[in-house]
Amino acid sequence: MISELIQYGLSDKEANVYLTCIKIGQATANRIAELSNLARSTTYDVLDKLKTLGLISTYVKDNKIQFVANSPDILITSLTERKNAIEKIIPNLKEMYQKLEDKPYTEVFQGKIAIVKIFDEILNNAKELKVIGSQGNALEKIGYHPEKFRLKRIKNKIQIKQILEVSKESKEIKNDEYTEVRFLKSLNKSKEGMFIFDDYVYHIIFQYEISAIKIKSKDHVNAMNIMFDELWHKASSK
Repeated sequence: MISELIQYGLSDKEANVYLTCIKIGQATANRIAELSNLARSTTYDVLDKLKTLGLISTYVKDNKIQFVANSPDILITSLTERKNAIEKIIPNLKEMYQKLEDKPYTEVFQGKIAIVKIFDEILNNAKELKVIGSQGNALEKIGYHPEKFRLKRIKNKIQIKQILEVSKESKEIKNDEYTEVRFLKSLNKSKEGMFIFDDYVYHIIFQYEISAIKIKSKDHVNAMNIMFDELWHKASSK
C-alpha cells in the first residue's frame, strides 16, 4: 500500500506514518515515531504535513497531544478537489501551451543515421508531403533508403508531390495513386532537398557529410509552399 500512497503523491515517510496512524488508531508522536522507525523530530514534521493535507487530526488527552488518522475517503475527496482545481486552469494552460507550440524553432542534424531517423519521423507524422530534391544525390548519400522511404510512404497512404532533377534515377519514379512527380532541369546541380508538411520544413543538405535543418514555422512553411507551387507549374511531367 505504501507504493500506491507514494503514487498518490505522498512521500515514503508520509505514507509510512499515515499507515501507522491507521493501524494503531490513536497515539502520541513518540509512539508513532517508534512504530514508524523514524526520528521524533522527523515524525513531527511528517505529522504536520499530513495534518495540513487533512489526512490526520489531533486532540488532547491527559495533557498529551494524540494523533488519529482520518477516514481514507479523504484521499478521494482530495483528489477530486485537486482535479476540479486543475480543470479550471486547463484552458489557460492550453492557451499558454499553444503560444509555445506556435513559436518557431530550428534543429540541426548531421550524419546518415540522423537523416534516416528524420525520414522515419516524417513518415510517422505526415499526411501529405511536398518534396524538392535530387534522387541521384539521395541514392549516393544514403543508398537504398529512398526506396524504403517510398514503400513505407505508400503503405502509410501518404500523398506526395515531388519535384526532382532530370536524371536516370529520378525518371524511374512513376506516378501512382499516392505519387505525383515532375522534373526540373535546373535541379540537376542542386545539392539540397526539401520536405514540407504541416508546420515543418526539412532542408536536407547533400554536400560533404549529409546534414539537415528542421524548421517549425508557419511563416516559413507558407513561404516554401509558395516557392514549391511556382516550381511545380514550371516543372515538366515527362
